[in-house]
Amino acid sequence: MLRSAIRPDSYTLPFLLLAAARYPAPSLARAAHALLGKIGLNGHDHTVHSLITMYSYLDDPGAARKVFDGIPTRDVVSWNAMMKAYGRVGMNGEVGRMFRDMVKEGTVAPNAVTVAVVLAACRDQGDLVLGRWVEEWSWSARMEMDSLVGSALLGMYEKCGEIAEARRVFDTIIDKDIVAWNAMITGYAQNGMSNEAISLFHSMRIAGMRPDKITLAGVLSACSAVGALELGSELDGYASRRGLYSNVYVGTALVDMYAKCGDLDKAIEVFRKMPCKNVASWNALICGLAFNGRGDEAIQHFQLMRNEEGLKPDDITFIGVLSACVHAGLVKDGKRWFNSLTPEFQIIPKIEHYSCMVDLLARSGHLEEAWDFIEKIPDKVDAVMLGALLAACRKCKNVEIGERVINRIIQLEPTNSWNYVVSSKIYASSDRLDDSAKMRGLMRERGVNKTPGCSWVEVSGKVLEFYAGDEPQHGADDMYQVLDLLVDEMRLEGYVPNLDVEVLPWASVYAAIHCLVSRSLQVGCVLDAKFVSLWLGWHEPEMVYSGNMDAKWLLMQKWVKLYYFSEASALIKFARIRSRKRAATVPATKPARQTPENTPKAAARRDGGTLSAT
Repeated sequence: MLRSAIRPDSYTLPFLLLAAARYPAPSLARAAHALLGKIGLNGHDHTVHSLITMYSYLDDPGAARKVFDGIPTRDVVSWNAMMKAYGRVGMNGEVGRMFRDMVKEGTVAPNAVTVAVVLAACRDQGDLVLGRWVEEWSWSARMEMDSLVGSALLGMYEKCGEIAEARRVFDTIIDKDIVAWNAMITGYAQNGMSNEAISLFHSMRIAGMRPDKITLAGVLSACSAVGALELGSELDGYASRRGLYSNVYVGTALVDMYAKCGDLDKAIEVFRKMPCKNVASWNALICGLAFNGRGDEAIQHFQLMRNEEGLKPDDITFIGVLSACVHAGLVKDGKRWFNSLTPEFQIIPKIEHYSCMVDLLARSGHLEEAWDFIEKIPDKVDAVMLGALLAACRKCKNVEIGERVINRIIQLEPTNSWNYVVSSKIYASSDRLDDSAKMRGLMRERGVNKTPGCSWVEVSGKVLEFYAGDEPQHGADDMYQVLDLLVDEMRLEGYVPNLDVEVLPWASVYAAIHCLVSRSLQVGCVLDAKFVSLWLGWHEPEMVYSGNMDAKWLLMQKWVKLYYFSEASALIKFARIRSRKRAATVPATKPARQTPENTPKAAARRDGGTLSAT
């Protein structure tokens, strides 16, 4: 253009400035700025706005501010451009100061874009005070709560942990678009309110909104947390039909969901279908394999990630690797990988890595070594690693080390009932009944109540919650009986009850048993592992299988996942157990009920037919 002797104008040069910024080409950008001065376009609105944006992309807010300060008459676009420049480089405090200056001057009124930029800065900085002030100013300025402002505002509240405030804002947004729905769903999921996220997703579908990749990532995260495998599978089908498998975030969320719901075969299948994988994708699979007890496979995929894909593992990768060593009992390998974190991978160990090492040593019976390890990192010790060591002390009946741990963990978590209960049992197992009673007395004195065990199960797309001690609900009138049958079968398989533990009510597993026997559905039940030994009361309950290996029980330190895949042989076994027990216990005067063992379908199965999930 210059060779053709055509003079660029104020509409041509901004495109050159933005191209130079995004390339990025700093030398070309500064040459273009100099050209503006030569042809007298330094003060034109279009060019100054583009200059500010250009320097923000070049991470040079100082140069952008010089341009801004040189504008004789600033408009709202120039103010917004400068605030965006500060926000892009993380100078969120400057964004807030500029907004206050803008309001104080009063010559230019902030618009919706201004408010959205400031609220984004408040979100990133966690500045709830300024965020509330911006909302109050918006209402006083009679600014319409459209999707742009509303989404930014609820995003700020969510990041600051004010979920109720975020929902209040969401409900006031006029004409909610997909951005607003996604912001609220993601906020629920990230703040541990998974059921609310799933419920809002259903409301979104009723409202006629079509989920996009961000929606799927948020809802799949919620499904992972509550074991909503049925809904997760439906979203998998939707992603496949919409061609969203190519999106690495959706694919990773699916792998994570299937892994956390215990369906590792499906997780691996989705992983292999992904055309593009990043470190997060590999992490989801490695951690999923590790947390589900398949440590050797997790290590194999870690080696594939490094050697064949050439990806550099991060700190999350090594949480999965160390967890794999924990569940596979690979003490030497775990030590080797932990010691290589900084020298070989330039990763500074975090508290999660230290916790894995304590867990690894404790589970393998190296209690003294685990305690020495904790003593070397006093500033990194938390209740998680102490809890792992305390559980191991109870298992090994090591009161000496257990007493040291008790003193530390109760200081860190004085209101956690699990600490007192396990401590009391450690003393009781060594016939120190007075100390055991003192621990329970201290628990009462401090007003600490035993936290009821909780589990949840998805049935027909709805997540049902059960708490230990609750009355049977959700139509589970015969779950006690079925559970008793399962206990009898476990005894027949050779498992002996551990009489040293107090068995809590079984309400938390009713839903899973009910679905196994009477509904033939593929379901998941997630239990808090702190209560596993109390619920089951078996010696060494690391793996409990039915005789034909179709009903899978996997007990792990952090989570317990019970999965049943509705194959005919397994269901028939449960049905026959139940039938045998009912024949001996149900009064003859009681009318016969339609149960899985006396239905026509069950008869067909016993005669060699097949069972399909219904």
